Amino acid sequence: MIRERIRENLGSMSPSFQEIGRWLLDNYDAIGFSSVHDLSKTIGVSNASLVRYTQALGFKGYKQFREAVQEEVKTKLHPDSAVTLNELDLLPVKKQLQRLADNEINNLSKTLKDISVPSLLEMVEGVFSSNRVFISGFGVSKNIMQIFEYALTCLQIKDVHGITGSISDYSPKLRNITVNDSLFILTMPPYSPEAIHVATQAKKQGAQVFLFTDSANCPIYPIAKAVVRCANNSLLLTNSYVGMIAVIQVFINMLLLSSKGSLITHMKEIYHSEQQGYSFLKAQKEGLL
Repeated sequence: MIRERIRENLGSMSPSFQEIGRWLLDNYDAIGFSSVHDLSKTIGVSNASLVRYTQALGFKGYKQFREAVQEEVKTKLHPDSAVTLNELDLLPVKKQLQRLADNEINNLSKTLKDISVPSLLEMVEGVFSSNRVFISGFGVSKNIMQIFEYALTCLQIKDVHGITGSISDYSPKLRNITVNDSLFILTMPPYSPEAIHVATQAKKQGAQVFLFTDSANCPIYPIAKAVVRCANNSLLLTNSYVGMIAVIQVFINMLLLSSKGSLITHMKEIYHSEQQGYSFLKAQKEGLL
């Protein structure tokens, strides 16, 4: 995919080319409908710079680059679904619910259609090749992080550690991250300073950094080994997390499929332990113990 090629080359390019690359990643669908003049003007660079950038990606020039992108452009939201907050407020409650639901369905659909399979596979390999797995999220992302942490803990592949809270809370865990560990970061705008700090420090300590986010504008994007982007279109000026939750579920299932049955055995053992626990509580409540 052209989008993946842009992302992979982002870190090795000059600052001016990185700026172009980040803009293209965030406005990918616009490329197929823009001339080199219009696009360079929108980005704020010269025509020649944009052409040289496409050549650095391996294309003869902008025309060939645009034609390649046109083949990959995905279906965007239906125009009728793009409404302003004021318009939404004027709709009957049933229509409001329908518009909001349709928007989240579109976020989910776009996330899964545009998902980078190589990036997900790299993340799967990152889990299996690590000594320990750290997962970090702040704000609302903390709740998704906890679901992710619990699911990975149940798989019993590696020791799993959550990193969240204040700097004082997470510093002892962050300090212990080493070159043999992996860190998964979950973050959405406005990109928590704590998340940026955790990712930057873990990278300095040699850990593999994997990122779930919505945009190439995320400050962690350039230092991540692999990135999965989650569509985040909102009608109410808030983040949409439906895509991120779905991707986490897909990722967990990919780990199960990659385990050749051993992880499923672990899951069954945990289920058996749970049933023993519930039986114990029931017996205690009934005075049988």
